[in-house]
Amino acid sequence: MTLPHELSAHIMRKQPTQKRAQLTIEAIFEATSQIVDREGVSGLTTNKIAAKAGFSVGTLYQYFSSKEAIFRAMSQHGRSLVLRDIESFLFSIECSQDPLDISPEEFVRQYVQICIEGFALGKSYRRAMNRLCWLLEQPEETASSVQKMVERLSLCLKYLQHPMLPVLDETQMFVMSRSLLGCLRSASLERFSHMDSVEFEKQLVDLLMGQFVRNLEAA
Repeated sequence: MTLPHELSAHIMRKQPTQKRAQLTIEAIFEATSQIVDREGVSGLTTNKIAAKAGFSVGTLYQYFSSKEAIFRAMSQHGRSLVLRDIESFLFSIECSQDPLDISPEEFVRQYVQICIEGFALGKSYRRAMNRLCWLLEQPEETASSVQKMVERLSLCLKYLQHPMLPVLDETQMFVMSRSLLGCLRSASLERFSHMDSVEFEKQLVDLLMGQFVRNLEAA
């Protein structure tokens, strides 16, 4: 796990440059997520986090001044992972030999899968971290992340010029992106993992595809 540089500048006391330090930060994040997922935020302490992670509280304080600093770092890290994965996916699509060979539904499906993993479900640790991020949500940070997603997707659509993936205007993109994130936020907070995740993914794909189809029909 590589933490974004801005965490060091604004939140972390010490930048984890070595592998051992990176693993320490990952252990702190995982321990925090697991405790909050079981016991809630109110009973969480830095002593509990350190004990769960398997080292002294002094080690924790080398990197974070408080549990609030851990929360903020986790939130920024979680959002940065989603943006990184989206960037990697869209770049790979843009590098395809012929964009017209792209299946619109498969394009949307892969995009949705990244968002589900990054904002809602995923493996147990990632799911717990996502839920914690939403519980302690900073609206301006969420808005910033969504705006970056929208801008990057718009650039990709403009580049592809695929007849079945039209460029959406600002209002259309706003409605589509906020509808998607609203569903993912609720899925995370309501522990959606007990429901049919395959059908959930299908419904989100249909939601996004519907926006593209409506745009084509209106053209």
